Order: sequence, then structure tokens, then C-alpha cells
Amino acid sequence: MRKVIIILTALAGSLFFNSCNSWLDVKPYDSMAEEQLYSTENGIQRALNGLYLSLASNDLYAENLGGGAIDVLGQRYKLSSEHSYYDLSEYKYTNDGPKETFEAIWKAAYKLIADCNEFLEQVPRHQDLLSQGNYKMMMGEALAIRTLLHFDMFRIFGPVYTEANKQEASISYYSMVTDVTQPILSTEELVEHLFADIDSAIVLLSKDVILVDGVVKGEGFWDYRNLRLNYYAVWALKARMCWYLGNAYADEAYRIATALLEGKDPKTNEVNNFNTVFEPVSQNVAVTDRVFFSEELFALHNMKRTTVYKELFSSDLEDNNILLSTEDYMNKLFDEPNDYRWHSWEVATGRQTSGLMVFVKYVEQTENRNDPYLYEIQSMLRLSELYLIAAATAPDDATVTAWLEKLRMMRGYQSGMVGSDAQKVLQQEWEKEFYGEGQYYYFLKRNGKTSVSGPNGSKKPNYVIPLPESETNNRRD
Repeated sequence: MRKVIIILTALAGSLFFNSCNSWLDVKPYDSMAEEQLYSTENGIQRALNGLYLSLASNDLYAENLGGGAIDVLGQRYKLSSEHSYYDLSEYKYTNDGPKETFEAIWKAAYKLIADCNEFLEQVPRHQDLLSQGNYKMMMGEALAIRTLLHFDMFRIFGPVYTEANKQEASISYYSMVTDVTQPILSTEELVEHLFADIDSAIVLLSKDVILVDGVVKGEGFWDYRNLRLNYYAVWALKARMCWYLGNAYADEAYRIATALLEGKDPKTNEVNNFNTVFEPVSQNVAVTDRVFFSEELFALHNMKRTTVYKELFSSDLEDNNILLSTEDYMNKLFDEPNDYRWHSWEVATGRQTSGLMVFVKYVEQTENRNDPYLYEIQSMLRLSELYLIAAATAPDDATVTAWLEKLRMMRGYQSGMVGSDAQKVLQQEWEKEFYGEGQYYYFLKRNGKTSVSGPNGSKKPNYVIPLPESETNNRRD
């Protein structure tokens, strides 16, 4: 990928709200000289905030990698044949719509990877402006963002790691600011880089303030640590990576996930404050807090979340624009009427076709308007994923069942799983838990599911997504 060096173009300021819910000293980065941006601690803070803001763009996690394109690949919704995502749902990757979508994802991801590298190269030159603790935390977060982006580009465009295919081509990896196209690495080579990066990020974040203060709901730069890639979130990201990479890393995925859930540091095995920092959402709170804020290990502040909802899910949309489901499908999937996750769905009214349901997880509710953390948050890593990773990598079906039952009780189930197929329930829970978050498709791909059922019926998925033409056309290797 040919990369033009441009300082972050996102608007930035404080990631957090002050009493007026405003941003501090907002200024476009493209109008700021590089030396001005990194000449003060405040400027460095704003540069880091800019990385998070870019994650919340529509081309990345606000839409395409959230409830939009990647969820469509997972057959999550009922789509009209006229819908702009229809070709994507049919895995017609060579058609214009899917090609444009993947092009946008790729360009946005590698642009942000370049911005991370700019940050990682510039901040060490100005570290005298920062305390040693702040310096390490900032570097750890930026490195973790870069790892997240590389990993998700791998999950979309690369193969699932196995001993048999580890020499297959994956994606390009960028660890420096450059305009030189980097080679496409083998899966094995890429994985080595990703683990080196995530392990370095863990070390840099080992003195994270979250370990002492938890998630502080204040106005300081280091408050609301669950809106950052904090120490716990980075460990959870590593658990996700290990789970996705298959049997070779399953034991490590299980070790990390269970250590965190047991309130222990995966590195030292010492007791920590994980279980007091992150708590399961209660039934009463889940009615209005549909993103389960108390469970967010890492979430994005998306100030345009309501706009995304209106463009994808609003009942005001015509059939050829809306993502919705059917009552029959949802009733089969959500087999427990007390399941808290039901609050994200409502029966559709005023539509020509009956028996439909609309997705309301991201709707702005009246009672939440004074709390942006309930209507401008998008999940990136949640407590529940650790339960599912533990279940998916457990050594036997009895242990799988034990972890699944713990999660289901957190979601309002009234009974256990006696007589149930543990692996079938595991897939159902993955499907129920991550609606609107893009994670279910990766479960399907990781497990090589050859048939995927959804509100549009059963489809045969195609997990081989070609690299965008902008990438392949620029290659000489």
C-alpha cells in the first residue's frame, strides 16, 4: 500500500466530556504543523484522541466493521434484493458494491495504521514533555490500536491460521512511517508480528491507572479507561487473537480468559480489581442501557451513533435501505423470554410486510439523553466475550457448558443447559451476544462453517475476500 504521510485529519479534543459536553480546543489536525501538534502534552493527548476518533468512522467500526458490512456477511439481517448490501450478503465480492465497501475499509484501516506509526515515532522524540507513566500508557494504547487494526484486516482478508496454511499469504504489515509498499506476509510471519506488538502493549500498560482507580467517571484525561485500550482490554484482545488463531493457541486463549474472569492478572496470576471494575449488567439497567456499559472492557465514543442508527436500522427507512429481522427467526434464536438481549429488538409497525422486527440497540432513548455514555457508545470488547472464549477453548464439553451457563445466567436465563448440545449453544450465544457489533462473522469464519442461517434463509458463505484493487494494483512483488 502506498501511503501518503498526512497528520490526522479527524477533529480532536478531549475524548471525555466536561460539564457542557463539549470538546476542548477543537482544531483540525491537517491545519496543524507537526511540531505544533507534538510540542505540548496537550497536543500529544489530542493526537492520541484522534486515533480513537478515527476508529469510530463509518468506514471502520461505526458502521462497516460494526453493525453494517461485517454483520451482513454473518447473515444477521433480512435484506431486500434492492438493498445496497444485498450483493455483499450473497458474497458477490467482484460486484461494485462489495468492492467499494472493502476498498473503503482497507484504505481507512491502513491510513489509521499510518497515523499510529506517526504517533509511535513522534512521541518518543518528545517524551520529556510527559511523565514516564503517561508516556508508557500512551505508547501502549497507540500500539494496541495498530495491533487491533492489523488483526481485523487479517480476519477479513486473510486465512484462519492452521499448521497446514500458515505459509499462505495474509496481509501487509506496517510498523513505520513509509511511502514504500510493504510485502504481503505469510500468515505465520504476520502472527509473529501481531503477538510481539500485543505483548509490548501489555508491558507498556502494566502500570495502567485502571489497576488502582478502575473506571473513573470524571473529566480527567485518564478517566473512563474503558473507552481506551486499557491494560485489561489489551489482554482481552490477546485472548481474542489466540482464540481466532485456532488450536495452536487455544490453551493460551483459555488461560487468559479464565484468569481475567477469576480476577487474576494473566501475567502474574496475582489477584486484581478486574471483577470490581467490570460487572455484569443488571436486569433493570439493561432495559435502557442496551450496550451494557458496565461490561465494556473497551468501547468507542461515537458522537454520530444516532446518525448510524437512522441510516441502518430506523423503522422510518424503506425496505431497500433497512437492516431488520423476522419474528420467526428471532423467536427461535432467543429461546428465553427473560433474556436481556431482547431489549435490542422491537416488533416492526407500519410496514407493508408483517412479522418483522427492528433493531433498536442503538436508538437514542429519551431517558438517556443526559448521559452520552449510554447513547454514544459502541462496543469493541465486552466482558461476555471472555466467557465465550473460555467456553470455545475449554478442554471438554462439561467445562464448555459451565462457562456458557454462567453467561446465560448473566443474561436472564432461568435454567441450565441439561441435555443441550454444548457446541450448538455456543454458536447460538455468539450469535445472540454480538448483534450490531460485527463479531459473529468472525466466529463463523474461524470455525469454517459451510452453511449460515439467518432471517434471509440459509447461505453458503465465502470466506475468501480478495484484497482491494488499490492494493493489488500498487504491488510490484
